[in-house]
Amino acid sequence: MAYFYDLEYRHNVQDVRFYLEMARRTGSKSRILEVACGTGRVSQKLLEAGFNVTGLDLSAEMLRLAEKKLGESSEEIRQRGRYVQGDMRALDAALGNQQFDLIFIAINSFQHLRSQADQLTCLQSIRKHVAPAGRFIIDVFNPEDKDVFATDGRVEYAAPLYNPLNHSFIHIFVSTMAYPAQQKRVHHYFYDETFEDGTVKRTVSLFHLRYLYRFELQLLLEKAGFSIEDLYGDYDFEEYGEGSPKLLYVCRRG
Repeated sequence: MAYFYDLEYRHNVQDVRFYLEMARRTGSKSRILEVACGTGRVSQKLLEAGFNVTGLDLSAEMLRLAEKKLGESSEEIRQRGRYVQGDMRALDAALGNQQFDLIFIAINSFQHLRSQADQLTCLQSIRKHVAPAGRFIIDVFNPEDKDVFATDGRVEYAAPLYNPLNHSFIHIFVSTMAYPAQQKRVHHYFYDETFEDGTVKRTVSLFHLRYLYRFELQLLLEKAGFSIEDLYGDYDFEEYGEGSPKLLYVCRRG
């Protein structure tokens, strides 16, 4: 699944400019941690821009692809980057007492934590690793905006992909079910891969997202010991408002 994920999201760079700017504001010598880094989509761009980056993810499969990208980079970049396996609810186990000037969780990854207790535990764990003058950024979708998408289980065509490794074509279909009482969505992704001989192989991925509304997330952040510095509604640093697609909190240690 990691390879399909990487193919699907490798050209999704709309948030990269945002994190590059936040890294510049933090300083060129900053120590940066990406939590739930996946295959290194964002962290690799930060490394290529000259920053010192650690990426953490629970999935060994995802990390293998991230490490492959790092291994194919120049020696100078390899010296500034590393990837570690770990649970975002218990960063101490993977990071010890290390602290970072900028920590972020990109593109809805925080919402894979399926209970409020786990979400709070994660935030408390992250706070311990934010340097005294450091920042923490969390990026989740605004559920008010996301409600415009189908959540009744219908299967919808999402996108085509080309796999350069075996010259196959992949068609992605998505089915989403919403459970408003639990603030949860369940997503089924179907990857139909067509090979040169005409055969089709289907790979299915299932994941849950527990979404949060603005003030619930703000309360969790404050309860975890953060103070809110800014709240943006998109990656262009626009102030959050009605209809904003994102909840992008920039926080300091309280």
